[in-house]
Amino acid sequence: MKLENRPWVLALIGAAGVTLLLSSAVSLFAPPEILDGIIVLGDARILLSLSGLFLGSACFLRVVLRRRPLPEEELDAEPLPPVPVQERAVSSRAYLR
Repeated sequence: MKLENRPWVLALIGAAGVTLLLSSAVSLFAPPEILDGIIVLGDARILLSLSGLFLGSACFLRVVLRRRPLPEEELDAEPLPPVPVQERAVSSRAYLR
């Protein structure tokens, strides 16, 4: 089971990383006034906004991380044309008779 064949798994892992990165960056680098405003929102709205960020980034990453076939794979998928068999001259088999 390759992760390349499961794009939603990669998107969910990436969405978890984006959500954790952005929430920790806001908590570290935002001024205290903004942090106070976030706390005033309440737990329900904070969880709802984090869930929205997670779902939005998961959908975005699902589209971005779509596996595209490589040019080599496209060539491998096409059947090769049959190779014409050239018959040898009869004179080359004369010694077998």
